[in-house]
Amino acid sequence: MSDSADLRDLRLPVWVVVWFVVTAIIQTYDACYELLGPLSHQGGPVSWLWPGHVFYSSFDQRYAGFDAFGSAQSWANLIEVVLLVIVLFRVKHWSGVVLGLIVSVATFWKTVLYFLVEASSGLEMTRQSLERGDLVGFLMVAVLPNLFWIGIPLAVIIVLGRQIHRVGVRALAAR
Repeated sequence: MSDSADLRDLRLPVWVVVWFVVTAIIQTYDACYELLGPLSHQGGPVSWLWPGHVFYSSFDQRYAGFDAFGSAQSWANLIEVVLLVIVLFRVKHWSGVVLGLIVSVATFWKTVLYFLVEASSGLEMTRQSLERGDLVGFLMVAVLPNLFWIGIPLAVIIVLGRQIHRVGVRALAAR
């Protein structure tokens, strides 16, 4: 394998870096909305900073008021953001690839857990949109955007996992 291929495996791909920047911004924004409630929620004095979240809360009641799971997830988002900032300072280093993989696994499973909690509760927090007959709204607002938080982290996990595998195979072959 060429030296340039070796160097590519030791740093984060550009699209992953872009995803991590976007993720850090969105997770910070999202966590602030949730953790500043009720100030940030519908009718609150700073709710105007989160018009999309106020709209989203009409489909997902977890965002409409205090919810312990939503609050815990928001704290986890902020921990992920801190780790993402470290990753972004390590973009061209092997440690950035490894930590990026770890954070992506956390993002993936945290979102899967969010869906599993909702499914296990009988759609407790999102059922009202279905009860009012808004299946399209439910799918477009409560489901589809959240699938990005499963699909893109999964793609990152695959790409970074393959990078780590290639480096490991080369390291073993070099023995």
